[in-house]
Amino acid sequence: MYTTTTATREQALKAAAAAERAMERHECSKSQFKFKCFSCGEFINRGDKITKCTAPCWDGMRLRFRGADARNGLTMEESAFYLAETGTRTWVHIGCNTCYWDSLPEDSNEYSPPALRSAYTGWGCKISYEFDEWRQRTNHYDMEEFLEKHGYPQEKWMKDRIIHNVTRFQALWRGYLYKQAYPIALAQHKTIHKTQVLRYLFDTTIKSNDCMFNWLHEMKVGDHGEILMDHKKRKEAIYSCEIIKKELNGGDNAYIYVKYHHDGEVRIYHWKRYVKLIHECKNFKLQKNIEAKIIGKLPTGILRYSKS
Repeated sequence: MYTTTTATREQALKAAAAAERAMERHECSKSQFKFKCFSCGEFINRGDKITKCTAPCWDGMRLRFRGADARNGLTMEESAFYLAETGTRTWVHIGCNTCYWDSLPEDSNEYSPPALRSAYTGWGCKISYEFDEWRQRTNHYDMEEFLEKHGYPQEKWMKDRIIHNVTRFQALWRGYLYKQAYPIALAQHKTIHKTQVLRYLFDTTIKSNDCMFNWLHEMKVGDHGEILMDHKKRKEAIYSCEIIKKELNGGDNAYIYVKYHHDGEVRIYHWKRYVKLIHECKNFKLQKNIEAKIIGKLPTGILRYSKS
């Protein structure tokens, strides 16, 4: 423990020597227990080399100072003391570079945004001094080369592990959110598509006799038409046809003669019935995303019952 003011010089020298030995153990010593390294997340087994972290990673209790100084008659070179600390975040593997989350308060004059701050270890300070001396002698600046030549373990950064794990968690969370949002997005897509279909039906619906007669007058001989037959049956198909004659008998009594391209059959439709069939086929093609112009016959029932 730290010497009192009444301790003799011999007692102070012993306390200072004990403090120096303890600080050497803080730089590198062998573990006597098995516990988990909070920096790399791996276990520290008995006999593994460990080092002590500095105060920012500390989560335990500060004890009294150990050692002796000039109060007991020691010179500057003879003085040695340290602050003892306890806690679960005190010891890590040598080579582990620890960090901690910290930010100064906003009302502080030295405010800095929240970030991962580096924390020093006893081993890190020792390696830093040795690397500076080696760099001055060899003019090499590669830390990995220095560690390999001296037989020291390569550095493991706690910050890299945190970033990697946070990235994985964010990816899992995005996947969860997308999975939850997919049914909602699919329902919205179906609603929008249905709205577009209904809008098209509304725009193309014939709502008055005047509009019906406009359709009748706009139809000409030679116009192309497409009609859906056997809807929702196995032999469902779209047939194309061509107007070959218009028979106007006055008033609402008008008929349309069409000739089918597939087999050359000629059929007669009341003009209202023909307009209804044309629009039914247009709406069916819109729902099935069929944009091509049909010439002849397109069997759509095969697609409907292909999986059965």
